[in-house]
Amino acid sequence: MKNQLKAGAVLSYINLIIGNIIPFIYTPIMLRLLGQAEYGLYGIANSIMGYIGLLNFGIGGSIVRYLSKYRAAGNQDGEARVAGLFIKIYSVICALILIAGFVFAANIQIYSRSLTADETETLRILVVLMTINTAVFLPFSVFSSIVLAHERYIFNKIVGMLSGIASPALNLVLLYCGFGSVGLVLSATVLNFVTYGLYTWYSVKKLNVHPSFHRTESGLLREILHFSAFVFLASIVDVLYWSTDKLIIGWAIGSAATAVYNIGATFNTYVTSLSTAISGLLVPRLTEMVVKDAPKEQFTEIFIKVGRLQFIIISFILSAFIAFGRQFIAIWAGPEYHEAYYVALLTMIPVTIPLIQNTGLNILYALNKHKFRSIVYACIAVLNVGLTFWWVEDYGIIGAAMATCVAYVIGNILIINWYYYKKIGLDIPLFWKNILKMSPVMLIMGTVWWFLLDQIQINNWLVFFALAAAYTLLYLPLAYKFMMNQYERDVVMVPTKKTLRKLHLMK
Repeated sequence: MKNQLKAGAVLSYINLIIGNIIPFIYTPIMLRLLGQAEYGLYGIANSIMGYIGLLNFGIGGSIVRYLSKYRAAGNQDGEARVAGLFIKIYSVICALILIAGFVFAANIQIYSRSLTADETETLRILVVLMTINTAVFLPFSVFSSIVLAHERYIFNKIVGMLSGIASPALNLVLLYCGFGSVGLVLSATVLNFVTYGLYTWYSVKKLNVHPSFHRTESGLLREILHFSAFVFLASIVDVLYWSTDKLIIGWAIGSAATAVYNIGATFNTYVTSLSTAISGLLVPRLTEMVVKDAPKEQFTEIFIKVGRLQFIIISFILSAFIAFGRQFIAIWAGPEYHEAYYVALLTMIPVTIPLIQNTGLNILYALNKHKFRSIVYACIAVLNVGLTFWWVEDYGIIGAAMATCVAYVIGNILIINWYYYKKIGLDIPLFWKNILKMSPVMLIMGTVWWFLLDQIQINNWLVFFALAAAYTLLYLPLAYKFMMNQYERDVVMVPTKKTLRKLHLMK
């Protein structure tokens, strides 16, 4: 199992690299083959399925936990019964998903306000196909959880990797054949059939887990539902915040506007993944500090230390996007997506603050004081929906992005910083004193290069990457000199010197 864990970790990094490189190559080709309007329809359909997917009720978050519990106890019969119970639960959920999906498809005319008759019909077909796809394969997801519960990380990651490569390849084949957005759903159906087939075969034949549909122990179903309730609440908030904008834009403006908004909103995911990769490693240490009743000053110290490291990375990405974002989107997606730049800025800039402070969230979890944050996040999600309805009519997709920005500033910056300071005891003024001292490099570089690039014609990748390399070579020494303290310089230089020393000895 130790080898499985190590290999799984390596494969996870490979998957992360593949998952970032492939969209960079695949997305512009897909956009040009699919067209702006149909890409927008696909985005609307996915957002609709985000709401229908809530009928999962957060059950998926508990499958591995309960399977692992019985496996650890060596209770093979109990594990088989739990697997069977989840299949039965999912079978009921399948029926609910089918009902919800077909009801929504039957009432798709609500989008005729902004979509043409052909677009409305395409959207109806997409919702029907996605609904069937989700419902049919949902029970089979139990088998992928069985593989995880048995810690077969290598098989799981390899299947994920192959699926990640095959998906865009099959998508492009079907797009070239003229299937349009329907082809993307058909591609997903084929891949689901193959991947879930592999998981089912591996679970039954290799792991010898045969789901049993006999009665489980008394109270287990109630326990599962209670555990899943918190996951369900988080899912509702997540869908409200990140899926509703596209639904409202599609309803109020149309499919093309949804496509532009969708492109702009995707840049958040890249910044978020880089930030959470650092802070996630601190959970065990923070929990240990809570157990040992460490003083609040130690929590502030680690909060600021990690926040500074995260800001160094995120400030570079943000300033580079401020400077180069317009040109990147024009070359990558096309000039018709120029508004995506402003959508990206309005959603990226406020999200930067919670990202450099997400160690605070881990502190809340360690202290078991995250309930307040959950309530605040739910409130700003509702606020975001209300503001989006209000502003999208007058300001279009920029209004929707402004709503997201305002809600984030109020909830995840102002209120949460107050809570960290007054209720948790973190020294927030000291944190901001550190960040403000580090900010001039980001602000000056981003602003100066924005005006500089505004005067230069960039219409190919060669010129773009040459200028981006020049920006990076100028930014990094400035960050080293004016942003980093001695600890951060050591973080950079110590491993660099060790690597250079090893290379010198190899010669």
